[in-house]
Amino acid sequence: MKNPKSTFSKTIGTLFIVLAIVCTTSLNAQAPPGGATDTQDVPLDGGLIALVIGAAAYGVKKLRDKK
Repeated sequence: MKNPKSTFSKTIGTLFIVLAIVCTTSLNAQAPPGGATDTQDVPLDGGLIALVIGAAAYGVKKLRDKK
């Protein structure tokens, strides 16, 4: 029988990673003070998602190497 604590931990971890990827796809940089709207927004989605995926892959590799 699987350890319920381990299953719960894996489920929460997976949910966190999925939410991090989904919620960061539409982020834009904050507008400058004073409400100036003539500036261009800077999308943070592509690089941030690549960073999160890379960090997750590195973490999985480290955990597997530890065993």
